[in-house]
Amino acid sequence: MTPFKRGQIIGAFALGSTPSSIAKELNAPDSTIRTTFSLNPLRNEGESRPRSGRPIKYTDRDERKILRFVRNNPKLTYAEVKSACGVDISHSTIKRILRANGITAWRAKGRPALTPEVAAKRLAWAKARKDWPLERWSNIIWSDECSAERGKGQSHEWCFGIPSQKYYRAFVQVYKKGGDIKVMVWACFWKEGNMIKRSNLYIMDRDFESKKHGYSARSYIQVLDDNIPSIWQPGLFFMQDNAPIHMANSVRKWFEDIGIPLEDHPPYSPDLNPIEHLWWHLKNKALQLHPELQDLGVGEQALQALERALIEAWEAIPDSIFEACLNSMPKRVQAVIDADGWHTKY
Repeated sequence: MTPFKRGQIIGAFALGSTPSSIAKELNAPDSTIRTTFSLNPLRNEGESRPRSGRPIKYTDRDERKILRFVRNNPKLTYAEVKSACGVDISHSTIKRILRANGITAWRAKGRPALTPEVAAKRLAWAKARKDWPLERWSNIIWSDECSAERGKGQSHEWCFGIPSQKYYRAFVQVYKKGGDIKVMVWACFWKEGNMIKRSNLYIMDRDFESKKHGYSARSYIQVLDDNIPSIWQPGLFFMQDNAPIHMANSVRKWFEDIGIPLEDHPPYSPDLNPIEHLWWHLKNKALQLHPELQDLGVGEQALQALERALIEAWEAIPDSIFEACLNSMPKRVQAVIDADGWHTKY
């Protein structure tokens, strides 16, 4: 009941009206009229008195125990927190306690496994380059391979609706079960003056002389032979990560023979190679340009269509995205330093 309506009741009593007549006039229960009048001396200008609410089922000590346990054990479920802390409260209550202290839950991000030794190498690499100007990063040819699977790179879809519609057919984003056809591609990019330069997207061939008929150092040298001599210019450095096919003696000798300097790169550090972020754009752009890929089935024709779509998509990625990835290098380096060589958001 509002303070105004309570004021009407008290005013009517002051004028000599009976509770039954006031109840009839205000269309309210007779008991409500009487209770309002009897409690009026206890209220401040007709405002409701504070209520005790539902009694809290945990103590301050329980709350401290929960917070301490969660901070020391971040990868547990609410049930495990409840059991370990010995509290008889609901999961939603634990959630409210955590939220009130600025702690929320999210799906853990996937990152390569790091050891203290690898983290130390990453930190040393970043500290040695923390003062590099952007021009120095622009003199590096950033390269990498990517396994581009058909259907990957879809943007997450959002829906408007009510909760009960969450699993309706029109509200679900579908994906195919199991593996689909895929293509191994290679590419690189760099900056020349104020212009972003990119190689062609190269479709890699398997090495059928290798033990598992996969992609070997011979496959990689074929990529280098077909691309790098026409790209490299004096003053540029070539960057490749520490994948086994990159570290082979034959690959090292190839760069020595042709006289191209290699830029050192720490192990297990995709966050320090800006081209990694371009692969999602490549897959997403291929789906945008050729949605019919999903309906082509499997076989050589579908594989060739996927290759053509990826090549077209690579050329269609705006230069601004390459530029943004390259310009992020100082922030990436600082993020590694801030994390003492461990994982970053990149």
